[in-house]
Amino acid sequence: IELNEDGTPVLAPATGSPIETYTNDHIESFARAWTGFDRADARGNYEQKRSDNRLDPMKIKANWRDPFPKVGLDGGFVGDGYILCADLPVQSFLKEGARYRFLGGSPL
Repeated sequence: IELNEDGTPVLAPATGSPIETYTNDHIESFARAWTGFDRADARGNYEQKRSDNRLDPMKIKANWRDPFPKVGLDGGFVGDGYILCADLPVQSFLKEGARYRFLGGSPL
């Protein structure tokens, strides 16, 4: 159930009963967000008793992913707060005050 800041249940004004935070539909939607992951290939440089790799990060297989939007708890969709690249002004990365961050080394 949904809680107030002090930990007491939020009550529906019409019925006085506690308001549910999420439903099974929310659970199913969030579960679909975690599809498409596969274990990394096994490595030979550490001892393991399993045949799969649980040391390295999992990799995403795009064709395994659920492509549909995921419903958020607030009535919108997960990721709605992010601006799409298509919605940015033309050449906004060249405007005065634009900030750049170096996120990694050269692949060469």
